[in-house]
Amino acid sequence: MYEWTRFTPRSVRLRVHATSCCGALDLVSAGGQYFVLRPDGAGGYEETGRGLYAHAARVWAEVAVSHRRSCKAES
Repeated sequence: MYEWTRFTPRSVRLRVHATSCCGALDLVSAGGQYFVLRPDGAGGYEETGRGLYAHAARVWAEVAVSHRRSCKAES
């Protein structure tokens, strides 16, 4: 399980590298940092896995697989 924290933009440009099956999660980068974003339900975003690409990609893979399973279970 990963700790999700409030996302505070440090850059005006985010680059999306991957999006989950239903668009609820994104692997993004900004200013040389990679992280996973998700909506917080209040109009903002939460982030987890901030760091170098290898770290964020590992977090992305685990979170996206878990999310995909829950999406399939809801269908």
